[in-house]
Amino acid sequence: MKPPASFSALGSEFDAFLFAAIGEDRNAMPVSVVSALARMNLDPWHEAGSLAAMSVEAATAKLTSLLAALPDASLKRLDPPTLAARLIAFLPQRPDSDARSSAAGAGTVVATRPRPRLNVIVLAIYVIVMLGTQFVAMRLSPPTHADPAHASAPPAAAPHPPPTASRK
Repeated sequence: MKPPASFSALGSEFDAFLFAAIGEDRNAMPVSVVSALARMNLDPWHEAGSLAAMSVEAATAKLTSLLAALPDASLKRLDPPTLAARLIAFLPQRPDSDARSSAAGAGTVVATRPRPRLNVIVLAIYVIVMLGTQFVAMRLSPPTHADPAHASAPPAAAPHPPPTASRK
């Protein structure tokens, strides 16, 4: 199996397709497209991108062959062409899928849309500025001691002069 793409490149536009249910395996565990492709040592997101870049007919044919090749005998009872047609409907719509099908046939995956990294950069700058202001504020403020031993004692009251006898 090829190493998975970086997480930043994985989009949620394939979630409906990848997490669609296919059936149950011999242990009565649910099998989704993502788990079926992983069982065949294929990168699910790469395959979803490849199928999405193809025409509907080509994608259905390729997915039909993948479903027919599933190793679990209990999943072989499924009707791969019908199941593939149902699953392909979950892929994101491509207006110019004919132009992309030749690129997909050559093994290239067309990027769906670049993810902006501006939010991450802005967040990093914000955190740096906030930490910097906290550091400067700590350096400029006088230290305060909450420890009573270090607290300054209140000024001692002047002793009262002894009473003087008044002379009459």
